[in-house]
Amino acid sequence: MDIFTGNDLRTLVEMRSGGCLSVSIYMPTHRAGSDRVRENPTRLKKLLRQAHEELVKAGIRHSEADMYLQPAQDLVDDGYFWMYAGDGLAIFVSRDHFRYYRLPASFPEMAVAGDRFHVKPLIPVLSFDGRFYVLSLSQKKVRLLLCTRHGFAEINLSGKVPASVAEALKYDDFDREQQFHAHERPTGDAKIIFGHGPGVKDTKQNLLRFFYLVDKGLRRDILQTESAPLILAGVEYLLPIYREANTYRNLLDKEAPGNPDKLGAAELHRIGLAIAEPYLEIRLHDALSRYNNSKGSGRFSNQIERLVKEAYYGKVSVLFVARDKEVWGSFEPSGEKVDIHDQRMPCDVDLLDLVTALVLANRGEVYSLPAEKMPDAVPASAALRYFNPIVEESYAGTA
Repeated sequence: MDIFTGNDLRTLVEMRSGGCLSVSIYMPTHRAGSDRVRENPTRLKKLLRQAHEELVKAGIRHSEADMYLQPAQDLVDDGYFWMYAGDGLAIFVSRDHFRYYRLPASFPEMAVAGDRFHVKPLIPVLSFDGRFYVLSLSQKKVRLLLCTRHGFAEINLSGKVPASVAEALKYDDFDREQQFHAHERPTGDAKIIFGHGPGVKDTKQNLLRFFYLVDKGLRRDILQTESAPLILAGVEYLLPIYREANTYRNLLDKEAPGNPDKLGAAELHRIGLAIAEPYLEIRLHDALSRYNNSKGSGRFSNQIERLVKEAYYGKVSVLFVARDKEVWGSFEPSGEKVDIHDQRMPCDVDLLDLVTALVLANRGEVYSLPAEKMPDAVPASAALRYFNPIVEESYAGTA
């Protein structure tokens, strides 16, 4: 799976092509093995035709539009590419940028050309109320799933963490005294002696070393800026040992005991969702409470014109946005001018999408809700903060 992080989002948000030359394509995909997997390239081909039409409407010549979309067109006939499809595919093309992400969310079909990328469909992958990880652990295998309520994708861990205890024991750059014994605690459990590697007992010390390296790799390459809950799945005696090595603060107390090597990714997702669901609901209710409290202090807004400006300056703490609504218009940061149009006009952006992108890029929380469940029955509403987190961090770094 292609890891999509907050840094990727910030890159997309900050890129403006001018002249409606930023193309965003979203589509649901069928996984390899499905009878319908052949629909994937056909669907992409159709969306590329729509993107081509959007570019021509913006004044691009047909031949130039063909050349512009060629990197995405090359994916259509790439059989290897479709072998690793997730639940959804997002493609971003501009004059100087081409990137695709296979993600655990089944996107509605969409091809949009504008002066910036369209990112609102990514909310299920990045939002606080629908995203979690499942870490499957055994002595011979480590798997990590990025999950949403409606989908999952297995992250490729090759080169990031050791694949097994045996591989971990080959590492030479490990200071056992400093990094390892500091974690170890007496357990009084004589059973914590396991199978044998080539001449080496897989004692608790070896397992703790293995898990320390797993934790280190996950924090460095995947979880460094994450706040999504992490759920452990594994044989019961392994899980407390991993907790000794763990440094990720959002590891949930509740676990999925059992042999995970016998479970497919879909079953791990189902088990993980049952554990994560109450936690995700608590986050949503807490966010709604903070929004209601902000109304009492006047630190809130549910007017789209103001929300665009507040989001641009990083002042939105919590945003609720209607997932099934669009508000078309334009925003000119230099003059802080927001225009809303009754109908979509050439080069318009969905202002709800713009607000979402700006809030996520500035490390705010976003919750995507059906229109009928939105606070104050408006397309977007937000609690405001008193400072810009990016500016605040820069000052902290010079202290």
